[in-house]
Amino acid sequence: MVGGRLGFLDGLRGWAAVSVVVYHAFCSGLAPATAFEQLRYFVPLNGFFAVQVFFLLSGFALSFRYLLDGNHEKLALMATGRYIRLAVPILVACSVMHGAMLVGWFSGDRLSKFASFLTFDPTTAHLLKFSLFDVFFDYRPAESYIGPLWTMRPELLGSYLVFGCVVAFRAMPLRIVLFCAVTVALFAVASELCAYLAMFMIGAVLADCNNRGWLLRLPDRLAFALIAFGVLSVCLPLSMENALTIGAVPFVVGCIAHPTVRKFLESNISRQLGGLSFPLYLIHGPVNNIFGEPLMRISSNLAWKISIDLLVIAGAFVAAIAFKKMVNDPAIKWSHDFAAWVIGPFSRLRSA
Repeated sequence: MVGGRLGFLDGLRGWAAVSVVVYHAFCSGLAPATAFEQLRYFVPLNGFFAVQVFFLLSGFALSFRYLLDGNHEKLALMATGRYIRLAVPILVACSVMHGAMLVGWFSGDRLSKFASFLTFDPTTAHLLKFSLFDVFFDYRPAESYIGPLWTMRPELLGSYLVFGCVVAFRAMPLRIVLFCAVTVALFAVASELCAYLAMFMIGAVLADCNNRGWLLRLPDRLAFALIAFGVLSVCLPLSMENALTIGAVPFVVGCIAHPTVRKFLESNISRQLGGLSFPLYLIHGPVNNIFGEPLMRISSNLAWKISIDLLVIAGAFVAAIAFKKMVNDPAIKWSHDFAAWVIGPFSRLRSA
């Protein structure tokens, strides 16, 4: 643990973000040819699998410290600043797309997979309403500036579900059983949103197991088998979404438990990617739309299309580095400052 952060969480989050970027470049909207879409069956390049890993990691990261120390003030600060931390970068990223729409960047014919997006009237009211409210509580693809933002509703709701459950159950001797009961109940609802929220609860379960030292006691061979099961989960006789949801859990457990994999995830490059993960996730959509789609549209040569995808991925990283410094890092500070401003008076009253 460095600076109160678990290195393997940052590493997993970083590589999951890379997976999403590569998936959207080569397997989804900017796929150079139809055959490339089959790369989604290689699970490490499957964007949906990476999102399930993100949800698990969020539940883990938001709960592990409080489950260790029970510090209500730190949890309250985290909960109070959570919306600001997410909403500010989202607003800025959407503003980039808003500006491109205003100058008519997307007014011509577009690739078929892009044609149904960005067809709404780009008013300031729409920008603010979507970025600050709809993206979290009423997300609709036809009204979205950035496709991958569909994850922000479960991200915010899942965060507060975890906060509430760890506060309610931490003092109870069978809290892991209670976390699991909430998880089962969410899956039993059989709704897409509840299934995503259940992944946050599984993340809290894994955080508690990790805090107790259970994950690190798993035999190396078992940890490797869990990773392999996650990678091969697409072969399960289920829908791809259900199979990948199931596979994400053992995959994450195996990555944490296996010493070689965990060491790689705690390496400097993995941790750097972890710090870049949210900016990369947010800004790669605008890069794909503003640069990738027009370039791909005018190219008919497969080699050029592959080169364009590689260029788009590189551009996404450059944009993410700038976005992190100019937007994401200040947003984190502002969220901390806002939370301290809200919670400060209550802390002083309690200490008086």
